Amino acid sequence: MSEFLSFGLVGEDISHSFSPSIYNTIFDTLKSKAVYFPFPVSQDKLLSALPILRMEFAGFNTTAPFRRDILPHLDEIDVTAEKAGTANTIVVKDEKLIGYNTETESFRRSLIGFSGGLHDKDVLLVGAGGVARSVAGVLLDKGAFITLVSRSEQHAAALKESLQTKYHKNRIRTLKGLSEPDEFYAVFNTAKVDIGSKDSEIYIHPHTYQGFKYAYDTSYVPTEFLKRAKSYGAKTKNGLDMLFYQAVISVNIWMGQEMETKAIEEAHHSVIQLFKQ
Repeated sequence: MSEFLSFGLVGEDISHSFSPSIYNTIFDTLKSKAVYFPFPVSQDKLLSALPILRMEFAGFNTTAPFRRDILPHLDEIDVTAEKAGTANTIVVKDEKLIGYNTETESFRRSLIGFSGGLHDKDVLLVGAGGVARSVAGVLLDKGAFITLVSRSEQHAAALKESLQTKYHKNRIRTLKGLSEPDEFYAVFNTAKVDIGSKDSEIYIHPHTYQGFKYAYDTSYVPTEFLKRAKSYGAKTKNGLDMLFYQAVISVNIWMGQEMETKAIEEAHHSVIQLFKQ
């Protein structure tokens, strides 16, 4: 592609985000004349930033809280964003903003080879935000029974109600916390707080950790939660692969074509090596 293209990450506290490294690694692998960089925007400045994004960018990603806040300002919403209730990938076409959600598919891809079959398995889902909605959809599609725990009972109830419009109500339950031991095949943490820390706002009884066969955290930075789960013998996985596949899917959308498997594998290897540095 001969034309120089600009892409970016729109969010508030993004100075330490690993996303630019992932996207620029992918663009280097594709030998594309494109660049990806952070575009800090405070929550009250989103509207004033949109004209710049329309004019200067070919596409961009959004982080919380903009994944939901941007929806009313989009010209078109893809079915993926409509189902998820958030848009984390935006295409700029003829100065129009078209929103997509890549979290659901990226989480689905990141599970390949990790958690085995989830059909009729009891799983714990921590958090009730936009990412939790995407994760829950995949887990329910795989036939799991979900116990939902969140800092906000209101958010948990709203997510449960939304999910029950598509999935059987007996597949989903909510709890305020896990003050008593319980047993789950796997646990998936989407909360912003580290549920493994002693002062976490979300309490999980220590004995519950003993039953986890798999523990997944959508955060790509090390957490006490995964450290503790691993100490009890669980197979663990962080959110780096999910973040990588979000980037792959976003690039596919922006460029209008699917990356070849060889290019994905090459970029993935480079990203893993870069992350270890």
